[in-house]
Amino acid sequence: MTGANPPNPPRLLRDIQSQPDSLEVVLTYQRGGRDRLIEAARVLKRARRVVITGMGASLNASIPFEHRLCAAGIDATVVECGELLHYPRPLGRDAAVIVVSRSGESVEIARLLPRLYGACTTIGVTNEPSSTLARGADHFVCVGSLADEMVAIQTYTGAVLVLALVAAAAVDDLAAAETMARDALDRYRVFIDQEVDSLAHWDEFLEPQSPIYLLARGPSIASAIEGALLFKETAKAPAVSMAVASFRHGPVEIVDRTFRGLIFAPSDPTRTLNLALASDLVRFGGRVRVIGPAESESSEPSWWRDLSPALTWCATPEVPPLLQPIVEIVPVQLAALRLAQLRGVVPGQFRFAPQVARDEAAFAPPD
Repeated sequence: MTGANPPNPPRLLRDIQSQPDSLEVVLTYQRGGRDRLIEAARVLKRARRVVITGMGASLNASIPFEHRLCAAGIDATVVECGELLHYPRPLGRDAAVIVVSRSGESVEIARLLPRLYGACTTIGVTNEPSSTLARGADHFVCVGSLADEMVAIQTYTGAVLVLALVAAAAVDDLAAAETMARDALDRYRVFIDQEVDSLAHWDEFLEPQSPIYLLARGPSIASAIEGALLFKETAKAPAVSMAVASFRHGPVEIVDRTFRGLIFAPSDPTRTLNLALASDLVRFGGRVRVIGPAESESSEPSWWRDLSPALTWCATPEVPPLLQPIVEIVPVQLAALRLAQLRGVVPGQFRFAPQVARDEAAFAPPD
């Protein structure tokens, strides 16, 4: 496949292309469910401590939410649900646990909920309104996203958006956040179409036999971790996600001419530090693509202006910070799809894992 629009595109590609439509559906759904968003925000503002938990893509979608709550002065932390289940944290009745799950049926969540009954306040965020999570949580917010085939695409960006709206409601900014999201949809649609049309431009960068490294800071760590998950699920290819600062402390020693890295560089206070790493990796012989606005409103250092022509950008449109995780994940979704095609793998079909994990100890035999 050399073009971006084959006669029978894989379902995964259709899910990627449909994300603007899905987010429009989410925004419309949330307009009718504003009371649930506002009530969830009230619980978070009253809580002495907030723990956000989930598994897989749902957990990753929670990372920007954690950052936004902390920026608003709310003590919030993300803990994987499997860890919270088996290694409990002290909570207390004045704590809130927000549980995020696409299906609302993951085994860890189904087992955790009864342990939280009466011990703290729970908020469920799921795409399935009749799920165990929706029925069992003290408060419930439905994402309202269009469904995906297997890999979380529309449901991932939908969860990121809904959690951003909850965080906005916590600082009494819900109406402005909804307007910003709606206003950005047209740019988002154009951006995805452009990225799909140039899908084959990944061919000269991707190395089917080498792992890819995804490096980020702050809320973009969600995109790095989710991106690594996408390469594993979609292309059955190894991928490593890491914070930029941690990569400098030793792991940089693996860089050579086979190195492939994606560095997230949104317009935020650490953009220059991320670009500095990109500079070093190129200097050490690695291949790097930078994901972010190619021309930021923030000023770039002179050394970067000299280097930037040597790098390949996955240039994203400038959007408000709450929407950046939704935009910057798109190039990675498409890179994972393209790598699957280059490796001869059917994109997004699972070999071992079910879409909903219902057993902690074993995988069910294939049908």
